Amino acid sequence: MPRHNLHSEVLEASLPGKFPRLSRIRLDGGSTIVFTYSSPLNNEPIVFNVPILNVAEYPNKHSYFAFATTDNISKPVSTFLDTVQKKFDRCKLETFLEGFCDCIDDAFLEDSLEDSDEGDDYDPKHDAAASDDFDPSSDDEDVDWGGLTDPPVISHSTDKKQLRADLRAAKAAGFKVGYLEDPDSAFVVSISCRVSKLGISQDAMQMWNVSPEQFLAVLLRYPRGYRGMNQILSQPQTGPALLQMHIGLCDTYKPTVLSVPDTANPAKVHDILCPSVSESTPKSAIKSTFITEPMETLLNTRFLGFIRNRLEHGFSWTGAELYYNDAQGKKKLKANDVLLAKYRVPEEWNNSTPSFVKGDELRQTKKSSRLSLPLIAMQYALRRFVKCTEFCLTCHCKIDAGYEALKPYVCSKPLCLYQYMQLGMGPRLEWEITSQPYVVDMLVSFAYARAWAGKLSDFPQGLDLKVPWGAPMSRGTKPRNATLDPDKMTLSIRARHDLKVGEWVAIKAGNDSFSSINTPSLSCTVLSTQNNLIQLSQPISTGFGDQSNHRQWEKVQFMPYRANFDDLSAQLKQHAVTALLDTLPDVILMKSFITSGPRPEQNKPLASWTERICPSALSVLRWIVASNQSCIVHDDDPNYQVTGMGNYMQFRLAQGSPDKEARFIQAVKSSPAKQFPTIFAWHGSPVYNWHSIVRQGLNFDEMLHGRSMGNGVYMAKTMAESQGYTASNTSVANWPQSLLGIRSAVSLNEVVNSPQSFVCCNPCYVVSQLDWIQPRYLFISGEDLPSQGGKKSKPSKVYEQDPQHTPMGISHTPVSIPISALSSREKKTNKQAPTRASKKRKVSPNSGSKTSDTSDDCDSVATLADDLRLLQSDSENEAAEPDRAVVKRKTRADSKPKTDFRPGTLQTSSLKLLGAPSYATTTATQSLQRHLKDVLKVQDREPLHELGWYVDPTLVNTVYQWIVEFHSFDPSLPLAQDLKQNELTSIVMEIRFPPEFPHSPPFFRVIRPHFVPFMNGGGGHVTIGGAMCMELLTSSGWMPTLSMESVLLQVRLALCSVDPRPARLDNVGDYNFGESVIAYRRACQSHGWRVPEDFNRIEQA
Repeated sequence: MPRHNLHSEVLEASLPGKFPRLSRIRLDGGSTIVFTYSSPLNNEPIVFNVPILNVAEYPNKHSYFAFATTDNISKPVSTFLDTVQKKFDRCKLETFLEGFCDCIDDAFLEDSLEDSDEGDDYDPKHDAAASDDFDPSSDDEDVDWGGLTDPPVISHSTDKKQLRADLRAAKAAGFKVGYLEDPDSAFVVSISCRVSKLGISQDAMQMWNVSPEQFLAVLLRYPRGYRGMNQILSQPQTGPALLQMHIGLCDTYKPTVLSVPDTANPAKVHDILCPSVSESTPKSAIKSTFITEPMETLLNTRFLGFIRNRLEHGFSWTGAELYYNDAQGKKKLKANDVLLAKYRVPEEWNNSTPSFVKGDELRQTKKSSRLSLPLIAMQYALRRFVKCTEFCLTCHCKIDAGYEALKPYVCSKPLCLYQYMQLGMGPRLEWEITSQPYVVDMLVSFAYARAWAGKLSDFPQGLDLKVPWGAPMSRGTKPRNATLDPDKMTLSIRARHDLKVGEWVAIKAGNDSFSSINTPSLSCTVLSTQNNLIQLSQPISTGFGDQSNHRQWEKVQFMPYRANFDDLSAQLKQHAVTALLDTLPDVILMKSFITSGPRPEQNKPLASWTERICPSALSVLRWIVASNQSCIVHDDDPNYQVTGMGNYMQFRLAQGSPDKEARFIQAVKSSPAKQFPTIFAWHGSPVYNWHSIVRQGLNFDEMLHGRSMGNGVYMAKTMAESQGYTASNTSVANWPQSLLGIRSAVSLNEVVNSPQSFVCCNPCYVVSQLDWIQPRYLFISGEDLPSQGGKKSKPSKVYEQDPQHTPMGISHTPVSIPISALSSREKKTNKQAPTRASKKRKVSPNSGSKTSDTSDDCDSVATLADDLRLLQSDSENEAAEPDRAVVKRKTRADSKPKTDFRPGTLQTSSLKLLGAPSYATTTATQSLQRHLKDVLKVQDREPLHELGWYVDPTLVNTVYQWIVEFHSFDPSLPLAQDLKQNELTSIVMEIRFPPEFPHSPPFFRVIRPHFVPFMNGGGGHVTIGGAMCMELLTSSGWMPTLSMESVLLQVRLALCSVDPRPARLDNVGDYNFGESVIAYRRACQSHGWRVPEDFNRIEQA
């Protein structure tokens, strides 16, 4: 029985990823464990044999003996092997392997420190050339050297030097860097950056389904080991690829090994890892985004060509792209073509773009041997990401659309639109319908109205759309006669036919014309064919007239959907668009079908509803949603709604390029009206015109009502005046399946308050500066609008308006506009307490628009302790310039304190300091020693006021108990004010560690002072008994890879949290340990979190 247990444990230990440093774990001869150990500090793997003495007594009275079969092992490793039998006596196999890895890691670390990198040609001056947005010396944790399953595939020391130099260059530029190895033993470099630092507006991020807290990650995969820039550029074009690149979003700064896309089947990975597919996707997995596939195609097919063009001819990125595109399909451009002015264009950036995003290593460093390819790849990826709306997603060429878009799309080439739709690069229609059904209804209604009015000009061409009637005199356009059985829905055809299952047909009664929409028709799909009897699906009634009369039809005509939409005249195309949209079900029915999967996360695609939705109609629907260039959100929350609008349905609206909001804010800052920098005004237009407005934004390219006041966008102070412009001279029909029945649409726009600079300001506003206008709301009236809840309460926070220019709603009453409609102003009113990371980052005065400090890169998943040690051992700067560190520490020590907290002044008389607990284990002890050492190193390195926590080493009687003080809170926090009022400078906490640490979480509890309980209006995630209420500190949320530095940071952030309420102090008394334990268990039970299995051992200590 014991041997059977041992065999099972060996199989479990051999699972991929169980022990990252170990591979090929097996049981040899029934009593010897054999495995291969790999380390990034050692080029050669080591094979170990571990005989188990007294194996028959396993797991009670056995011991281990270990030796290496590999030659020339280092002295520290040899010394450790002599202690194995004593160290791991009677340990289970899992505990032994984990402790063995830790000890070997330490042995290699000791060896590397004794024999550090002499003669490395790394140039510290290059590392110092950091972006002026960042202080690289304060971000040692930005490099992640962990996550390896096998040793890096680096065959020469020069490659290792190149790797260090390249990653350091990327780190110095402000990026998070790391490396890992995928299951195929390829070497992968990860470069990432927080989305919040890219200067993208909140509206654009919402439109792109991107969160500011996420990281944009670029993975460079080297199948044959890491190679520098020169090696990559010199590879033969026909040889195997030395580099493959991937891009995506990740909730942590470095994705997991298993989430690295499979180059053989990348599309499958993107589907699995798409954020909208499943909520169970691991946080550390790289997820596809709206631009993943186009960007990866660009990076893997053209990126290196762009670099060659830049190095050879001195182009900017813009010039290199244009030169590359012009050279496609040609044998060779003329030699002097490189001198053409169109290729010699500088890179264009808006003033609002952060300088960090504008970084260009190729322009700053001319020598290719000193260039970092990972850094250049990330800089290029950032450029294309923030400028994605300027380029076609299919051909990657610059789009000259004449208007600014909030969402990336394709150029005017029909082939590009076809590939965009057919390859699934557009937005997920099913997600749009389920999340915003009324928005989809409105978009379809706008398109339907424009096509009905005969004003549609941007047709869905190149999508292989089929309609039942073609151009006059074209082949196959004549209807066929048949007999319809309306009860059985069968069609009897006397003559031979070629109808196929799945094909759609249109049916008209008698001799009705198929080209007329004034008579009713039926659309069905063919379910089966048996000789001349055709079984049809349930009919969809379209057209005008008595549609219910089809029950009396017998002699009919039918035409299959075979005519090519692209061959129709413009007039017939308008007719075809409305005819296809007529066949669609309403959005609620579509939503019900989508969500009718076997599980909530398994939605059904609309394409599978074959008996109800015509493929061509579905393509038109996709085109309508995909071509929308505005961010439109229906929100019935009173805090987001304008008051005084009666039963009008309200949608939040944003338009323009991703940086238009920043340009608008710059214009606002230049406004002479400082007290009321902006005003609000209405813009009305006929329903059919809004299909164009939501794609191109407000402009004055087309004249509809004359321009007696001059050229510009016309807006009014009153809703009634704008409502008059919504009338149409042509008859307009609503989409028959619309749940809204839209009659009119009016937008409410924020405008720079500078009427003296308007083209006209009375009787209406006429503004020619488009950057001065930002649409905020869209209001629609209709026949069948859902109830808007009657009279609305005033939003909790409203925007203070200029009394002379207050917009008037219906009934000529002033409207109240919520501050939430103005994202930039909302941030100012909702500033959160700055974290250590937000203070730490240095931003230059000319760095462009500021980004969210609370989402700085340092707040990411913490770097593993092993990775930090490897980074320190790999640092030539520390060995080469020891005096710099001493001077730095001395300068900090001599500077004036920036906090009232004084370390070492804690009154310890009431503290119960423990001795070594009886439950102490070798694994936990060694792990805690490393964690404590790392924490004290960080504490010694970082300024006290920036760190915000302090662990007093003199109070550590045992590594299983730490006393930590949290201090230097932002003065604006109620918690900081309460501390000052009570003449306190810190929150004192105790941390107790369990025997299974790091696999089980530590227990955090407040010792003093007392907090106001949550039920009495308190916050800060502190329970009534003083224990911290955080899922992170339970078995449900804990991860063994977390460093204690990151845990301390997250606990501090929890104390600073003002959501839902800020932490407040009750009195200065102490909590006792027993009530904290009870409160912790109660919190876990309340939230459904798992209490650690070894928590009872902490209680008994």
